[in-house]
Amino acid sequence: MHVPACERLKIALVCKKWKRALNDSWFNVKKLELTYWKYHEFPKCLKKYQTADGKLNFLNSLLDKCGRYLTTLDITAYGHCNIVPVINDCCPNLTKLRLRFIDTNDAMLSNAFTRLSKLKSLTIIFQNMKNKIIPVTLINSLKNVADTLMELNLLNFVNHLDDSCDYPKEFNCVIRELKVMKNLEVAGIRVFEDIYKHIIDNKFLFFFNHTNYLIKPPYLSHPLIHIRTLDLNWCYIKNDGLYTIANTIKWLELLEIPCKFITDDGVVALSKMNNLRYIYLNGHSNITDSSIKLLKNIVKVCLPRSNKITDASVTKLLENSPNIDYLFLHDTSVTVDFVKKAAEISNNRKQLLTFIISFIPDLKQYTSEYFKIYTIENIVKKEKK
Repeated sequence: MHVPACERLKIALVCKKWKRALNDSWFNVKKLELTYWKYHEFPKCLKKYQTADGKLNFLNSLLDKCGRYLTTLDITAYGHCNIVPVINDCCPNLTKLRLRFIDTNDAMLSNAFTRLSKLKSLTIIFQNMKNKIIPVTLINSLKNVADTLMELNLLNFVNHLDDSCDYPKEFNCVIRELKVMKNLEVAGIRVFEDIYKHIIDNKFLFFFNHTNYLIKPPYLSHPLIHIRTLDLNWCYIKNDGLYTIANTIKWLELLEIPCKFITDDGVVALSKMNNLRYIYLNGHSNITDSSIKLLKNIVKVCLPRSNKITDASVTKLLENSPNIDYLFLHDTSVTVDFVKKAAEISNNRKQLLTFIISFIPDLKQYTSEYFKIYTIENIVKKEKK
């Protein structure tokens, strides 16, 4: 059971005893994540599992073994809708599901999710849907989870806002049948006025991601891939919003966002963006060391207010970012031990690092030609003056 889920099927090839042991090894697999990253160095994590049908046989066998134990499934690395009937048959206990479709087929999507009676969160990502309409069969299938679905994310990866797709008119009725819906997030899809009115009237949390920002000049006339800076401080941004940005805005260098709805999954998305150098994560969050340590090649960073960020991850961030020159920490669990380590790294690199932190005693002793340290308290006093 220490072998990763995707590797376990190979165990059956060892001998008959190992094959029998394999059948009893799946009950600890509650989460399976095979995530698609368009611009990362490993966008196709299924490539190493060679099958003649483009990996469906592999996924069919895998889900047949572990599907009944899964509560969370991200299978966006496989982009075909013929996986939906397999999930429906094999994964009855899912509460969270993420899918990606580069094609759609009414037969495969008709009456989808009929066995997913516990599903609370559903994310569907579309590609190749330029100016098309989301299939009616898929929208109608949402009725099958109307009693449990609390979060719906419909994301369309577009190269330009003019490539956005549309809802079918049936969505107006279907959304009213989603009885416990609380959150709706969309990207690259045109929202009808009456749908928006229903959302407001029922007090959904509605996330329109970065789309509203991009309908303004100078972004309106440019392909998304060419955008270099995004200041989304006024937006409600969630993890899937960052996932969309990571897969559509390849050359993004600077991103500023509020962190209220961002978790470690959102920071993981940021870590997959090869050109992102300036990150400002503002506000309180529950982001932890597990994602912060993945950030690399950063030049300037403001980390969120979280007591789950410690010396370990910020040290790793510093070590992975040889050109970093600005680090802002507020209300984290970072200690004076990190300050000492940061000063040592900066002096060895002979490169100036400006470090701003909540008050810790005896900070002045670490200041040097290459390490300037300020407390947030002192900065606030100077601004008031």
